[in-house]
Amino acid sequence: METILNYLDNMFVNMPKTPEVLRAKEDLAEMMEDKYNELIAEGRLQNEAIGIVISEFGNIQELIDELDIQNGSETEESGAKEQEKEPFKEEDISFTKTRHVSGMEADEYLFVSKQAASQLAAGIFLCICSPVMLLLLLAIRSFLFSIAEGVVVGAGVTVLLCMVACAVALFITASMKIERYEYLKTECFTLDPVYEQSMRNIWEMQVRNKVAYKITIGGVLCILAVIPVILTGVFVSESGNNEFLVLLSVICLLVIIAIAVSLFVTGGMEEEAYKVILQEKEFSPRKKSEKKMADFVSGIYWSVVVIVYLVWSFLTGRWGISWIIWPIAGILYDVVCKVFECCVHEKEI
Repeated sequence: METILNYLDNMFVNMPKTPEVLRAKEDLAEMMEDKYNELIAEGRLQNEAIGIVISEFGNIQELIDELDIQNGSETEESGAKEQEKEPFKEEDISFTKTRHVSGMEADEYLFVSKQAASQLAAGIFLCICSPVMLLLLLAIRSFLFSIAEGVVVGAGVTVLLCMVACAVALFITASMKIERYEYLKTECFTLDPVYEQSMRNIWEMQVRNKVAYKITIGGVLCILAVIPVILTGVFVSESGNNEFLVLLSVICLLVIIAIAVSLFVTGGMEEEAYKVILQEKEFSPRKKSEKKMADFVSGIYWSVVVIVYLVWSFLTGRWGISWIIWPIAGILYDVVCKVFECCVHEKEI
């Protein structure tokens, strides 16, 4: 419940501290607490209940409209929007522009990222395990030869395609959920210092260990997954051919690998989400700035290379030699990016 109250504080952080707003905040806190307790009474997990409450009560604009709250910072926000709508000017090119991200946006991203990770993990699990039914039916047929091979293959392939189709649906929905938060990975932004510190504490004290456990368990499972195949190989070599045991060992291998990969995906995406919010490692402001510079330079650089290649080739007709431009351009590309980066940093200083 403390997480919900912190989330509620972030929702109202920019609202005027009028009696009307404070009363609305208290009413909303009471409604969110009632909903949370109701979900817990239904047997929902704590994290699941928090996510449902946030998703149902997390739209601050709808709350403002429903409660008819006048936001004192409305003029300032409209001015900021007008400034954002100003036409692009060439001299406005900058690789270090920042925006402010509210705690509500960050919490929504973490929640959506966790949902997307679960969907991606489920999709990957389905893809890896999709041949399991076919292998199982073939193993059963090794005992019951009366079952036609065509029926076994047809049923197995049908289940395989259905599982893959479900996996694709999960991949698409997960991608659509996380796509609208892509700006957090590419743009520099600032967070409220108190909120940022609270997120850093949560990462260090709770999430980091959980992610480490998932990665560790996944790695151990990947190693142990081959044991059924090894044991089956030893047993079959001593007792003769046993198709049932061979197929069963392959099924165990696929299921264990699918569980391990699912743990890698959920753990990795959870870690990435906190890196994005805290802007660490590959998502640090410097790395984002360098990536923007690289994209800006590459667009111009490779266009020039293509022009030089075509002009030289058409004018001389020596197509057999002009290809040498591409490996040379590839070698010089990193040098050009570094030079441009040094020039930009020197100009900023």
